[in-house]
Amino acid sequence: MRAAVLTALETVELQERPEPTARPGWVVLTVEAASLCGTDVHQYDGRIDTPFPRVPGHDFSGRVESVGEGVDESWIGKPVAVKPSLPCGDCPECHTDKPFDCKRKKLIGLWSDGCLTEKIAVPVVNLIPRPDGVEPWQASLLEPLAVGLNTVDRLRIILGESVVVLGQGPIGLALTRLCSLSGAGRLIVTDAREAPFAVSRAYGASDCINVLETDATQAVLDLTDGIGADIVIETSGFPASSAMVLDAVRKEGKVAHIGWANDLPPLPVIPIMAKTLTVFGVGGNGGRGQYERALELVRSGRIDLDPMVTHRFSLDDVEEAFATAASKTDGSIKVVVNP
Repeated sequence: MRAAVLTALETVELQERPEPTARPGWVVLTVEAASLCGTDVHQYDGRIDTPFPRVPGHDFSGRVESVGEGVDESWIGKPVAVKPSLPCGDCPECHTDKPFDCKRKKLIGLWSDGCLTEKIAVPVVNLIPRPDGVEPWQASLLEPLAVGLNTVDRLRIILGESVVVLGQGPIGLALTRLCSLSGAGRLIVTDAREAPFAVSRAYGASDCINVLETDATQAVLDLTDGIGADIVIETSGFPASSAMVLDAVRKEGKVAHIGWANDLPPLPVIPIMAKTLTVFGVGGNGGRGQYERALELVRSGRIDLDPMVTHRFSLDDVEEAFATAASKTDGSIKVVVNP
C-alpha cells in the first residue's frame, strides 16, 4: 500500500509499505479522508521533534475493513471517525476499561506511524461510528473541535464574558465558533493573516486584529476599556503570541495555552500571581466524550466545517499538500487529503 513518509525536514514522499493486520482488540481501516494538523506541519518544519522516517497524520476517518481477535465482526464495513491517541494497553486504567484515562497514551503519527496512508490499524476502542449525514472529510476534522470543547469545558465561559482567541488556524477557528455558541460577549480574535477573518466573523467574532498591522495587546486593552479580557486563549504556538497572553487578560481572569512548539518561552510566575490568574494547560482533545460531542455538533449543523477547508489533495500530491499547509499559501486554513 502507499503511504506518505516524512524522511527529513520539509521532505515527504510516497513509499510502498506492507499492509497492516489487525491484532487482538484492533481493527484495520481503509482511510477515506485525512486532514493536516498544526502538529503534522510542525513535524514537517522541525518545530516539533519527530523521528524520521515517519508516516504522519492523526486526523482521519475511514471504513472498517477487518477486525482482530475479540472484536465484534459487526464493525466490518462500518464508517467511523477515529480518536487519535493510542492507549498503552498495559496500565491500571487500560486494564479497568478506562483507556482514555491512560497516562501513557500517545498521538498517532507522532509517536507511531499515522494515517496518511491507504490503510491503518487502530484499537477498536478508538472508533466512533460515523452517523448518516456526516461525510468522511467532515469526520477527519473533528480534532480541532474536540480540543476546543476540552478547552471550553475547563474554562466554563459565563454568558457575556469577553474572550480573546489568539490565532485563527483550525483550532483557533473552532474555539471562535465554540466560544460564540457558549455565549461569549465581545469575542476578539487575532492572526497574522487576513485570510481567516472571513471565517472568524461567520463563526461569531466581533473584532479581528491583524498582529502584523496593529499592537494586538493594546488593541485588546482598547476594546475592553483598559481592563483586559475575561478569558484569553492562545492557540497559535508562536512565541510572540504566547508572550502577550498575560498582558491581555484582566486581573482574576483566565488563560488557556493550547499552541505547542519547542521554542515557546516559559510562563513568568510573578505576573500570574500579581493578577491572581487561573491558567489552564490544554494538552489535547480530552478523550472523554469530546469527540462524540464534536461529531454531533457537525451532524446537527451547529458547526459548519466547510468554510475551514480551503485545499484538497490526493495522496499522490501529498508533497504539495504539506508545502501548502506549511507556507499557508493561497489563504490556506485546513488541508484535506483523500487517499
